[in-house]
Amino acid sequence: MVMQSHKRQALIWTLSLVGIAVSSFVVLFACQPFAFSKPRQPLSVRLDSSGPYVILTTAAADRDYQRAIQKAEALHPHATRLKFSLEDLESLLDSLRTIQPRYALIFIKPDELDVNFAWKWLALTTRLDDDPLVDVSSGFITGANPDAVTSFMERTAKAVKGESTLPGKLIDNFGPNPQAPRNQFLQHAGCFMIPVYQERTALASISHGADGFTDSRLDALQGAGLIHLGGHGDPDGVIDGLQGQQAKQLKLSPSVIFNGACYTGVTSRWYKQWTPKGKVESKTVSAEKSFCLNLLDNSTIAYLAALHPDHGIPVYQEMEYLAYTGHSLGDVMRHTHNGVILGNGGMLPELEPFVDQMPSPKWTPSDVMLKGTAARILFGDPALIVSEAFTKPPFEITTKRSGADQLQISAVLSNLQLKSEFTDTYHADLASNKQLFNDRALIVVDLPEDWQDISSVEVTDVRAAGEDIPNRLLGYAVETEGQRQRLHLQVDLPTTGYMQSPFRQKGAMVVLKVRR
Repeated sequence: MVMQSHKRQALIWTLSLVGIAVSSFVVLFACQPFAFSKPRQPLSVRLDSSGPYVILTTAAADRDYQRAIQKAEALHPHATRLKFSLEDLESLLDSLRTIQPRYALIFIKPDELDVNFAWKWLALTTRLDDDPLVDVSSGFITGANPDAVTSFMERTAKAVKGESTLPGKLIDNFGPNPQAPRNQFLQHAGCFMIPVYQERTALASISHGADGFTDSRLDALQGAGLIHLGGHGDPDGVIDGLQGQQAKQLKLSPSVIFNGACYTGVTSRWYKQWTPKGKVESKTVSAEKSFCLNLLDNSTIAYLAALHPDHGIPVYQEMEYLAYTGHSLGDVMRHTHNGVILGNGGMLPELEPFVDQMPSPKWTPSDVMLKGTAARILFGDPALIVSEAFTKPPFEITTKRSGADQLQISAVLSNLQLKSEFTDTYHADLASNKQLFNDRALIVVDLPEDWQDISSVEVTDVRAAGEDIPNRLLGYAVETEGQRQRLHLQVDLPTTGYMQSPFRQKGAMVVLKVRR
């Protein structure tokens, strides 16, 4: 989790996570309606079979991961298999434009995967058509050795076939609380940060001090089909929290794990961006210490994490998006990357590759968070669906024509159980406290079939409880899929505190005028 400063880190931890709970457990136990929720039915795991599917392999992965690749082909018998060169990723572009895949599963060796490759792949996936958004939902498959990769695919197959189940429970491990006693370990029912999951799963939360997650706690995450890990991270683990060598020993049920800590998706090479010398340093984590590789060799069937400094709220946004859409995990990560594009004004940020000993890039705080979130990837099958939608979307949206070439779109806020969904994690210029974030209305709406091009989008009204709310249209883009056009846009709004704003009330409305 990367914030703008250590002061900001402490403030957000204090306000949003267990810093509040440490004082009399006010927040975590304020969630009484669901704090003692009963165990729920297992999650409904299946594969999305819509659209073309491609299986991509590097030359080394194609040589060493044959058994795992065959298992992937058995799960996706109509997939097209392509081999590519790391040095010439561009050569895939023509084939991908011809196939127009809905999903891409990429087999890659640990020492071939780094943030440079992830960024390069992300940029490529925005170029399969003319719009700026991501055109294919992707997942990566790797492991410490070929047997680990085969086992990863076998766990996926067993879950899809119903031979293993993901328990209907979510555990949110906030990570180490800098305000807590070093040896403290607290585990409670309920969840402050992602309460919407009360509608589908049992809920539990963990917080601990800097020395609190000991080897005696390796069973603390057992029985959960969904797990969130937070905190600040390095490639070998969560700082003052779970370590890489513990990750393999954790007693886990079959599960999907969302990680918001920096670097915890690193499999080998990583880049330390800021050093005393003002130079980027290329580093390597061993397979034995890699948090990611050890976790992938446990009972996980999917893992969402970052290959560079990340920050914590997008991971909660992924989980909320899953809750109200029921979409595949590949689509969840695609939504995150499309959010980066909208957060950058409707275009992908410039993702300059790192080179050892190059001068440290002079990134703004927004750059850090946009480009870090662009480094998040999914380890696992991108077509994997782990749950049906179980809550309402954030907005009720209506569209009506006002003339042949104009639409009026109204988005009415309807689901206040969502929290991170309404936070712009990249900008703070409209916040009363510039250490925090703006709020946002992220709106996606289908356009009429005959609307091929948009000439303008205008915010005509933002209102809550009869009051006008200042706003800014941050960015928009029109996504084209076959004959369907879908408008994505983000409107930023002022905040008065952490996840507090005049907009966050039921019935708040955004009205837009769209012209072609």
